[in-house]
Amino acid sequence: MWDGRDGEVDDQLTFDHFYVGFMAPYFGCYRCSDTQMGLSALDMDDDGMVDWSEFNFYLIWAGRQYPDVKTSQELLDKAFRFGLIPAMMDECDKIRSENKDS
Repeated sequence: MWDGRDGEVDDQLTFDHFYVGFMAPYFGCYRCSDTQMGLSALDMDDDGMVDWSEFNFYLIWAGRQYPDVKTSQELLDKAFRFGLIPAMMDECDKIRSENKDS
């Protein structure tokens, strides 16, 4: 399922495919600056793609933090609400601070 979204089997999704497949319920607009900064924060190796290993890190974290989750959707929700979104906001604050200082 992960790799089938963009038609290429490479363990990566483009930002737009990741947004449509996973982020849209949590971020209201793909083109908004917060969404783009969030995607960039998730792209740990700066290759312009979301790698499975980058996303899987948060799913594993959520599973360990919330071992009573019952469904994959609940796991995804925990990963976004309590892992990814706070990490993305931290990265956004860091970027804003760097831009302010320069």
